[in-house]
Amino acid sequence: MKPYEIAAEVKPSERQLNWQKTEFYGFINFGLATVVNKEWTDGSVSPVNFCPDEFDAAEWVEFFKDAGFKGMVLNVKHHDGFCLWDSQYTRYSVASATDWDVENRDIVALLSEECKAQGLKFGIAISPLDRREESYGSGEAYNTYFKNLLREVLTKYGDIFYVRFDGAAEPDKNGNVQEYDWLGYYEVVRECQPNAVIALVGPDVRWYGNEWGVIRENEWSVIPERHSIYNAFERSKDTSKRARRKAEKFEIDLGSRKAIKKEKEFIWYPCEVSMSIRDRWYYHKEDEYSAKTKDRLQKIYLQTVGSNCCWMLGVPPMKNGKFAEMDYQILKAFGYDLKRAYNYKVSSIGTITASSSFSDIYKAENLFSEDEFKTWIPADNDKEPELTITLSQKDMFDKIVMQEHIINGQHIEGYEVYIDKGDGKFKKVAEGQVVGYKRIVKITPTEVTRVKIKITSYRGKLEMENVTLY
Repeated sequence: MKPYEIAAEVKPSERQLNWQKTEFYGFINFGLATVVNKEWTDGSVSPVNFCPDEFDAAEWVEFFKDAGFKGMVLNVKHHDGFCLWDSQYTRYSVASATDWDVENRDIVALLSEECKAQGLKFGIAISPLDRREESYGSGEAYNTYFKNLLREVLTKYGDIFYVRFDGAAEPDKNGNVQEYDWLGYYEVVRECQPNAVIALVGPDVRWYGNEWGVIRENEWSVIPERHSIYNAFERSKDTSKRARRKAEKFEIDLGSRKAIKKEKEFIWYPCEVSMSIRDRWYYHKEDEYSAKTKDRLQKIYLQTVGSNCCWMLGVPPMKNGKFAEMDYQILKAFGYDLKRAYNYKVSSIGTITASSSFSDIYKAENLFSEDEFKTWIPADNDKEPELTITLSQKDMFDKIVMQEHIINGQHIEGYEVYIDKGDGKFKKVAEGQVVGYKRIVKITPTEVTRVKIKITSYRGKLEMENVTLY
């Protein structure tokens, strides 16, 4: 078999599928670093200083839902070792934030319960680097301590859809380098939360390589096995910038036929884009100038969720437990526009036909169904299959959403979009390569009577589950 034929047979796990459907989720970094206006602290800041008097879990979750997020990821322990839950293994936690005069200081409990109540997925981020814990740098003793923390936070708070491991590492005060037990950490996650994906330094979800919004135009979920996260083991042993650059290398093409022509083994390793609404992950008042505008967020949404990625956006709370008014208003407006943009299905007043179908079971009409398991497959001998949407009357649209049935793999390598404004002639308005889980094609708002989608290249057995005009 040729490399691209092997790649066409690679399929995602159930946990990867469920994560991909989350699409857009928020990331919260909140703790003692917030209090002292830093990104990293050294573990010397007293928990007594943590006093978010205006924190309200219900308000946080309601805000995230209004912003359009489908999940919330909380950084439960950053590099300073401060835990946002009441742990039996350390007192360097919210339990010791005694100036915060409330009945329950367990932020992980409060947010996870509220997410469940309001229908939002809940996930965690956690760093194995610990600048306070005395056993850090000792090897097995520290790994046991960290796995105890991990098992605790993964078993006390219900279902968790996502676990993000930070890969930061540094020597302890005596120069000893802690060798992280990555496989052991993964085993704990699989044991305690088998449905959770493991991201960043993890085998399920791939980080796209930077925090600046530089995003590939074509993001493949099937890539060569050599790109797996197991190079993280080497990164944890070498804290030099050189090692980090090697492990986080950003390559422009990971999955095209040209890029994989010499490869033999492949994995399903989908991409997550992560960035903050501001320049940094924690709240700093001086960063207000850097807040991304609603229009900027809309463009990033198309470049991420609309380009076969999931998007995790950082939203940092202030030390009083509230979100900055600027961030709040931007995200509320973004969420409102997001719902409005994908509310009216122009294609609902039309019919869809195909140049061919594999059988009556896999007909083109299935693409208008709400059932993701009703799909369209072209005939085997149709090498450039076409779909044509014919509207019952002229109508305006500016977005086409296409989705492959990725439960059976990723296959589309090229597509073209044509429109008919009513004169009976098709004009090409867009073209691209990767579709995958979701491709949103944005065009100038145009009144049309027909839209044609031509699949110009695909590998394996093409299968699509959705085509919608908005």
